[in-house]
Amino acid sequence: MKYLNSKEVAMIMGVHVSTVKRWTDAGKLPCYQTPGGHRKFILSHINEFLAKNKKKSKKVNVVELEGIKDRKLIQNIDHGEYKNLRPTFLKQALNADGDRLRTTLTGLYMKQYLLHEIYDALVLPVMRLIGEMWANNDISIAEEHLATNTIRNAVNNLGGTLERKDYKDNSYLLCLALSGDQHDLPLIMTKQILQMNGIPVINCGRNTPANSIKKLIKKFQPDKIIVSLTYIENKQLAKKELNHLFNIASDFDVKIYVGGSNFSYLSKTQYNKANILYSMSDVSQI
Repeated sequence: MKYLNSKEVAMIMGVHVSTVKRWTDAGKLPCYQTPGGHRKFILSHINEFLAKNKKKSKKVNVVELEGIKDRKLIQNIDHGEYKNLRPTFLKQALNADGDRLRTTLTGLYMKQYLLHEIYDALVLPVMRLIGEMWANNDISIAEEHLATNTIRNAVNNLGGTLERKDYKDNSYLLCLALSGDQHDLPLIMTKQILQMNGIPVINCGRNTPANSIKKLIKKFQPDKIIVSLTYIENKQLAKKELNHLFNIASDFDVKIYVGGSNFSYLSKTQYNKANILYSMSDVSQI
């Protein structure tokens, strides 16, 4: 976790250091205080302040703090120009430029753009482009893995800065990707969005056999299960896993939500029974 001092926070916020000190003394801007009296901040402190003072977000500039002198990038982040950000984000991912990816995501979020919007309009379209490039042999599997992992790390980094609401109740939600599906980025994003809405999430991750979740259901008693369907090479395995999952959900009276890019794995009956999530915006409405 990266700690910021008052000078760095002032640079991000576009104000004088004395203003930062005044905000913290007044209890408006959270911080940690060392035994020596020094103020230390994390990005979630700033996010919490900006959520309550949205007009202040206009001056926010994370890109300059990271030492990236790119006026076009700064302008596109300021105005939420996702169409212009996508090719840049793609190039950064393919070049394993994690610093710029992290800065782009953090900058957008601190400009008060909604998390599900950032993922729907930027991250997921770029992930689809990477998948298409691999399918068309424009990039190797190693390059695809590198780009995907760079984006995953940037998303995880953003997750550490998010302000999470207190849990509304003890109703857990279980999310997973079935056996044969190696893609866990949608699950990471889903968990972040739900936790921000005060929903406790158990993320089983990728490649999870459906018949292995019975003990978790008994232990945590979730009222909902989200399954991410991205890509399972063996379609027969996908159908077998889904049959297991729907039978288990029926036995325990748990609602099933299905998201991802491969609804073709679902039978017509399963499609009609499930709650379909077409986007991260849909996830935010759960």
